[in-house]
Amino acid sequence: MSFNKVVANMMAGSNIKIIHGEVVGNANPYIEWIKWLSYIPKFQEVKLQEVSSKKVEELTGEEIDELNTYKRQNRMLKLFKLYGTKEISKDEYMEVYNFMVNQSIDELMLSKLTIEELRYAKSQIQYFSEIASEELRKKVNEERKADNYENLSMVDSYILHVISKISFAKSIIELDRKIEAQVRENAAMRERSLYYAVNPYTKKIQ
Repeated sequence: MSFNKVVANMMAGSNIKIIHGEVVGNANPYIEWIKWLSYIPKFQEVKLQEVSSKKVEELTGEEIDELNTYKRQNRMLKLFKLYGTKEISKDEYMEVYNFMVNQSIDELMLSKLTIEELRYAKSQIQYFSEIASEELRKKVNEERKADNYENLSMVDSYILHVISKISFAKSIIELDRKIEAQVRENAAMRERSLYYAVNPYTKKIQ
């Protein structure tokens, strides 16, 4: 059992939420799960109505899977809303935590977007991945504010989810470059200091 899972097990039944996943800004994975589990796009709604109108013996294997997925997501939404409160049992608390660990929120997002929305998202992600790092960080930080995030459309929420990862990756690359540059500078300074210590009468170069 992982350390995080041990901690989650200890916190089960308390008012503390143990969140699994990357937290970037105010819209952490917990808020994203709530938003996406709550959302049923029109095409899924139509499909569920069609499937629900059939008799059990008329359902295909795929349709049974769709119904089970919907029921599962609906159950998890209810548990997510109780997560970190006294109203959820310890087993249910761990069910939510394990769901966050084992399920992909990216796959959930993709399953709820239309083809047109996915094409739009792809073009926007491409655009934002190519702008300056500072501009991208400002974009992410502004839209990640709780009030702004709540009002974002689902496709824009997905775009933000992806570009947040891109921004974070760019920040890490920039940090690595700065650290590497500082390491080289420190090494050069040590070499100069050692040289002048061994050659005290050598005129120092400014």
